Amino acid sequence: MKNETSEAFFALIDNNGYRCVPRKIAARDGRYGYAVHPVGKGNDTSTADYTEDEKALAQAVVLHGCGVRAVALGGPQDGQVNTLGLSGSKITGYWLCPSRANWLAGAKIRPVNDQ
Repeated sequence: MKNETSEAFFALIDNNGYRCVPRKIAARDGRYGYAVHPVGKGNDTSTADYTEDEKALAQAVVLHGCGVRAVALGGPQDGQVNTLGLSGSKITGYWLCPSRANWLAGAKIRPVNDQ
């Protein structure tokens, strides 16, 4: 099992400008993928959906307000793993690879590279 992340196509941007990238993880019960947490469930792994579908990941976070397990890249939090989403105070936006812009075409919150 590789430590795969969404770094090439999707990242959350924290309030210091650093990227936090969702990464695939293995749950204790054998599920594997990006751990997408429903609104209001925080780090409750029993309620998380695990998906390897990149489009579903981006849409869950941006369109549906879900949280996702992500690792910080750079800055004082480098390497720290948290459940993050656009509704929290630590995240100010997101980056989306331009070739995947159609995934979130109607989103109210636009990617930082589209503003």
